[in-house]
Amino acid sequence: LSPCPLSVLQPNSSFHGANMKLVNMDSGDFENSDFTDAILEEAYVANAQFKGIKIEGSDWTEVQLRADQRKYLCSIASGTNPVTGVDTRESLVCSD
Repeated sequence: LSPCPLSVLQPNSSFHGANMKLVNMDSGDFENSDFTDAILEEAYVANAQFKGIKIEGSDWTEVQLRADQRKYLCSIASGTNPVTGVDTRESLVCSD
């Protein structure tokens, strides 16, 4: 599988429950988007913007995040992905 690029402008979108493994989200604007229960394993998000998003139950395993992205996502992270069984905070490697 090769990474699939996603359009760079996707604010207010719903990715609820989506399998986004290996998706290229670089430089995307995902402000106020819904990633509830989404699987984002190994997605490429280097310059993506995530202000105001919902991430309850999402799986971010092996996603390389900038420090500011990780800090923000960890501040809003909760839940466990219903498909992978992975805790959202654990997948983000949040410190307690």
